[in-house]
Amino acid sequence: MAETKKAVLMMHTDQAQGELWHTALATQQLDVIWENISLDLVQYLEKCDRHELPDLLIMDMAIKSPSSETLQSSSVCQWLIKQKAPTKVVLFNPRQEKIKDIEHSWAIRRGASDVLPRLSPENLMAEVARVTALIGCSLISQPLEKIARSFGTSTSTGQVRESELIATLDIKEPKAISKAELKNNSKPNQKSDGGEVVTYRGVRIRR
Repeated sequence: MAETKKAVLMMHTDQAQGELWHTALATQQLDVIWENISLDLVQYLEKCDRHELPDLLIMDMAIKSPSSETLQSSSVCQWLIKQKAPTKVVLFNPRQEKIKDIEHSWAIRRGASDVLPRLSPENLMAEVARVTALIGCSLISQPLEKIARSFGTSTSTGQVRESELIATLDIKEPKAISKAELKNNSKPNQKSDGGEVVTYRGVRIRR
């Protein structure tokens, strides 16, 4: 019987960084789903059975709750601790090239496993390795080396589209699948009012 892939749920405010994370994680044999920042993540997780919870959450630490000024990162960490859920949380700051000690301490105190800076050609391998290690996955380095080379030479701004990275890697576009989707999409508490799912540059995003 084939081993079930680990599931990763992402929420990013920076489109280019989100695309880079999605492409990098897809090369690591992970199921990746990218949710819109307007999603109330605690409500989303409450609708999941325990075995359907993602193995890892990667989210921008500045994302606020849709209904208040509360940071979603704090609310999600508190909920996971209360539920004694095994899901790991990694916070992400796309505005910093190096995480300050005070930011790291803040994240750890709230229950996050780590906090990462903006991805670059120089740190791509190391940051993805930190993430995969948290969920017990071995790093697949070769495709990441190709991504880093393409990312570093793509444009003067250092940004590259996901489609360009996929073309460089010569791989099929990864299909992002959540654990919940692997079971049954007809659950009564998962209605269409949670938002329409659309595909943007090969990434499934809930609106």
